[in-house]
Amino acid sequence: MKGYRRYIALIVLLFGALVLLEYFRPKQVDWSQTFSREDKIPYGTFALYELLPGLFPGQRIQPVREPVYTLLQDSTLHGNYVFVSKFFTADSLDIDRLLDFVARGNQVFIAAEEFTDELQDTLHFSTAFLNTTSPDSTAFFFTGQQQQVYTFPPNNNARFLRLEKPARYTVLGKNKAGLPNLARLPYGKGSFYLSSVPLAFSNYQLLTLNQSGYAATALSYLPVQPVLWDEYQNQGRPEDQSVFRVLMRHEPLTWAYYLALLTLALFLLFQSKRTQRVIPVLEPLRNTTLDFVQAISSLYFNQGSHKNIAEKKIAYFLEHLRLNYHIQTNEQDAELRERVISKSGASEELVGKLFNLIDSIHRSDALSDQTLLMLNSYLEEFHRQTSFGPQAPV
Repeated sequence: MKGYRRYIALIVLLFGALVLLEYFRPKQVDWSQTFSREDKIPYGTFALYELLPGLFPGQRIQPVREPVYTLLQDSTLHGNYVFVSKFFTADSLDIDRLLDFVARGNQVFIAAEEFTDELQDTLHFSTAFLNTTSPDSTAFFFTGQQQQVYTFPPNNNARFLRLEKPARYTVLGKNKAGLPNLARLPYGKGSFYLSSVPLAFSNYQLLTLNQSGYAATALSYLPVQPVLWDEYQNQGRPEDQSVFRVLMRHEPLTWAYYLALLTLALFLLFQSKRTQRVIPVLEPLRNTTLDFVQAISSLYFNQGSHKNIAEKKIAYFLEHLRLNYHIQTNEQDAELRERVISKSGASEELVGKLFNLIDSIHRSDALSDQTLLMLNSYLEEFHRQTSFGPQAPV
């Protein structure tokens, strides 16, 4: 272990240097569009969430980390349900709950660049990309306050709403190209508010561009009542925040994690070397069964007991048929031969020769070398043709 101390010290020193370098390095701006109330990055919604108590005085502001279907199973909930995300995703069950929630007299405000097909088909709208590079076209305003123009974050051309049934909608906001980007749709006793410019509600719009008036005015269309602020679209359920997800979200933690893995790999690489004497390899005990069989067979052969050898080989062959093919061998007649042929797959000619020779051996008093060799040849050929090989004697 003493020989590795210098390596361990070097690794610890490098790790400390990396931590200091990451700590004092100028922080890069994170331009991820998280729209999370917890993020103070440009495209988070921390600033807007802090403004909500002033926009809805005396009302409860409740962050939500549950799917729409799960949350709205409680039919006693009422208020304004606010979504701000890049993509609004919901299935048919979620949409049904939202429709029922609005029909009871509540409001749903959704700001997103893209919406799920189920909602678009139900409310008869879609979003489209404003294909222009002119900053004047992407600026926007409220239809009742055309003199107040808001600019969009640079390098982000705005989307607009394509309303399939415009008569049902009240257009509340447009871009300078004259296309709607904020609209109200009455439904039952409540209303849907749809916005195609979620970046207008981000920290960048409110703080860097100093245009918090747009978000405040857009949300002021909602009545003063409790607010359900959705975070499920942006962060998922609370239990989804695993340790590895947090590590991968922050670059310094990611590098620290990789460095820890590299350190562990180097430690295992050097420390796993053998540090004790080589253990001698013990030879396994040798199986002498075949030697015993060979010795016994040689004894019989040298004494000229060919008849005895043949009888034992025949008995072993019949036992082989009983064990592997489940054939009764008490009567060695034509029926036995047919069963052997059908179950073993051996040729009819071979089986006939083999059983004829067995009958001849049973009737004879002594055997010649040629007859014993012929029996052995027939048995070997039988085992080659069948799926079961010869079984070693016990």
